Amino acid sequence: MPVTRQDLIQICDQFLNDEISKEQIENYAWTIITSEGELTDEIIDETLIDWDNENMNFPINKANMQLWKKRLTTGIDELPQHNIWNVHIDEQKEICKRYNSKWTPINNKLLIGVSDNLTAEPIHGLRHPSDKGTTGWFIWTGDYSEADDFFKPMCAEHLLQIRPQIIKYLGLDIGFRFLADSNSFEDIWYDETLKQVD
Repeated sequence: MPVTRQDLIQICDQFLNDEISKEQIENYAWTIITSEGELTDEIIDETLIDWDNENMNFPINKANMQLWKKRLTTGIDELPQHNIWNVHIDEQKEICKRYNSKWTPINNKLLIGVSDNLTAEPIHGLRHPSDKGTTGWFIWTGDYSEADDFFKPMCAEHLLQIRPQIIKYLGLDIGFRFLADSNSFEDIWYDETLKQVD
């Protein structure tokens, strides 16, 4: 009997509810790929291929599983946006051009300073000169605090899964700030004082 989108949605739900493991999903995908022959639904094909080899595709984790479920349910594919840094490069360049900033990309393996609860609204960001091992970016939601533990270090690439919509701002040059929310509000401005770090 052919595999349906509903079958795969059920697999997504089982994983999200901790009823099956990543290894069981990989084995399931391999079994279907090698036994079903040619499938006729492109989204089913892509999902099974993604699940068959996470080292070549996307990590099998709860954040991505929600995105696979969304793709199976709606046809909307947000997996690249949440997993591939370079998907955001053109948008970074466009924002820099619009706000008269030199495009100054960061190494996504370096650290940014982040506050707790990056899913809250609105989200703020500012860029100081980088220090060793850091990008110079500080990102927070809610009220800003001078407390020593307000910002915690996070590898920049982890923002892809938490808040991919802000990656487009991280090519702005030192001295730039942004304020944005998920309702398309956006304010970007240059602040000379950010170039001086105490």
